[in-house]
Amino acid sequence: MPGVDPAIRWLVAVSLAAVFAGSAIGKLRDLTAFRDAVENYRIVPRWSAAFVAGIIPLAEIAGAIGVLAGPTREVSALFLLGLLAVFTAAIGVNLARGRRDIHCGCFGTALGQRLSGWLLVRNAAFIAFAAVLLLPAGARRIGVLDVMTILFGAAALVMLYAALNYLLAQASALRAVEMRHG
Repeated sequence: MPGVDPAIRWLVAVSLAAVFAGSAIGKLRDLTAFRDAVENYRIVPRWSAAFVAGIIPLAEIAGAIGVLAGPTREVSALFLLGLLAVFTAAIGVNLARGRRDIHCGCFGTALGQRLSGWLLVRNAAFIAFAAVLLLPAGARRIGVLDVMTILFGAAALVMLYAALNYLLAQASALRAVEMRHG
């Protein structure tokens, strides 16, 4: 079975690393607000929310660095898949509870993004994206043009992700305004 083109694997790894590192930085910028977001999920005991809020961004940074290193790429991809599964489950549990009016905390609280079904779809896409790193790599060598394509492609994917996140945050804010003003 031929493997996944190494340029595609690198594109996925660089994109995931950028998104998870950015997410961690957003959380670390206002750790108190992120702790409040973790607490609002009502998944972990209240007394452990500060600890969990401190560990999550560190775990995201570790996963981001790990997917960039060849020897740890697959293990780190599994680790990020686990984080995504936990985040998705926490969102799903709260949506099932009818709790849409809490901050997701995905990039800290800067966007003010509320829980929605779209976050589940977004996370499912990330899970599929990260799963690419678990597939066997092809044998082709990476060239200079590949490196340029990977870097510009990753920048484009991360910008697209950021734009989608912003639109999701604005849609939920607009919905909240509409509900208040009928």
